[in-house]
Amino acid sequence: MQQRLGDIINRERRKRGLSLRRLAERIKKDDGDSIAPQYLNDIEFNRRVPSPQILRELARELGQEPDLFLMLAGAEAEVMREYLKEHPQQQGEIIQLFRTAQKQGFEDWERLRKIVEKGNRS
Repeated sequence: MQQRLGDIINRERRKRGLSLRRLAERIKKDDGDSIAPQYLNDIEFNRRVPSPQILRELARELGQEPDLFLMLAGAEAEVMREYLKEHPQQQGEIIQLFRTAQKQGFEDWERLRKIVEKGNRS
């Protein structure tokens, strides 16, 4: 069974010996205020899905990969939006890449990721 976002946040918070209140105090909203402990409780019980910014804050505080939290929260599109915002000239190529992969039934994204990572180290 795949773990859900709230389960991972709860496990990692407890592993670090943090109370709901203490972790909530460390997580800042866009306006600079901390999130409420009840809101964090709702996230841990998978009743609420936080914004991408809150997900990143939680990942940072809990020593987790932000992209994992974004994926588990169903915010994969946010990662794509961020990339395209930083690289608008590549939008057409990115769309073509995904359409071609879709048409060809491509599924080995891990292998592709490793190829790209290796290329960046050369």
